[in-house]
Amino acid sequence: QVPAVCTQVGVAQGFVAESYVAAQFVGMAPKTPTKIAASGVKKDAGSVKKETANREHSKRGTGLKFNAESYDLISRFTGKTRIEYAPNPKTPGSKSFDRYAKYQNAKTVAEALKHCKPADLLWEYERGYLKVLGGPMADVPACMAPPSSDPVIKILAKFRGPNGCSIKMDPEVRKKLAVLAQKFGMDLDKIHEEAGKQCNSESADIQTARIMANEMARRKLDAGKRLGDKDVVEVLSVWGFPENDTRQNVLPEGVKTVHSDTLGVLRMRDGTYRIFDPTTRYEHVTKLLCQWFLTNKGSNIPEDFAFTGININHNYAGRRHRDNGNEGPSAIKAIGSFSGGQLDYFPLDVKKPGRPQVDTLDAKESISLDLSKAFVMFNGNNAHGVRPFTGDRFSLVFFTTANFPKIDEKTVSRLKSLGFKMPTVETMDKVKEISKQNDEARAKGLR
Repeated sequence: QVPAVCTQVGVAQGFVAESYVAAQFVGMAPKTPTKIAASGVKKDAGSVKKETANREHSKRGTGLKFNAESYDLISRFTGKTRIEYAPNPKTPGSKSFDRYAKYQNAKTVAEALKHCKPADLLWEYERGYLKVLGGPMADVPACMAPPSSDPVIKILAKFRGPNGCSIKMDPEVRKKLAVLAQKFGMDLDKIHEEAGKQCNSESADIQTARIMANEMARRKLDAGKRLGDKDVVEVLSVWGFPENDTRQNVLPEGVKTVHSDTLGVLRMRDGTYRIFDPTTRYEHVTKLLCQWFLTNKGSNIPEDFAFTGININHNYAGRRHRDNGNEGPSAIKAIGSFSGGQLDYFPLDVKKPGRPQVDTLDAKESISLDLSKAFVMFNGNNAHGVRPFTGDRFSLVFFTTANFPKIDEKTVSRLKSLGFKMPTVETMDKVKEISKQNDEARAKGLR
């Protein structure tokens, strides 16, 4: 996370409206289209003034805003999608009248886009000037589709809508957000609009999803009930994950990005420590994860085990690697509806000069750890990797950053207020010794 960077990054899991079903739109215009005048029909001064007033809020170039359902529809157009335009509704003699005339006779989206822009498709559709007659529609938005030779898909793949409103979204998560918004009495359109104005490293889509996850976490915490795996899955299923391309050591073969986030403290290049922005921005999610771990860690995790960070992974099997920058052992658990995904762990691969590269290690020197039943403690500095799995899987790793005694008191105090259990040199030494004994016992089974 980089503070105060005015940019849009990541791919959203969710957005702010109802799920779209393409068939609902075929042969239909919006429910309340604007009344249109036939080409060449002179409008009286009163109607022109009224129409101008009604459109003042959405004048081109001043912050266009369209319904998310419309984005879904337009983003799934193909070159062969059949359409029909109404007679020219623009003011005769205006530039928009002349431009509309160039594509008003188009029979397909491919023909229309020779003379108009994606935003024109949205503008005309929502005002009832554009009607969808049928023809092939893509299964996913263009920007989520694989490379295509269809020129329309290529054009729409670059379209993100106005004010950073990405149309790269998962319809199922978007539908879930809409249901939650109604349940929580929240205005998702307003949330997304405000999120788009923020100057930080999260896209408006990701912020919107995270705000909803944070509200869900707040309500669960306020309920005062014991938190279970189901609660965490529900919150993380709403959480917006960016496409993380920084974890090069864990990327599976052929994969360029993964869904992986970290909460807790970050060591800066100058040696100081700073708390990851999402840790405090969505503090209820942070508190929920900390409380869930501390009340469910079980007997496998020593009482003195503490942590300064939480790594959240979703639906990827990290290839064999060794963690960097950790102090002592980590605690991990995998939750969700999945099968497979055990952790191959090398208990003998202790850190020492000259140890071999991870890809040269003999698999016979590893053990398989089932992460789905209970929390497991392991040394992340030893080689480890996740086996393939099917289903929906989250894994959460609780760890301590290296040189943790150097974290300043103010940061320590803030982390504690969020639910982190801060280690001391004494407790860390105790946990390290227990972890060493565990690995020695595990290694005996390999001999």
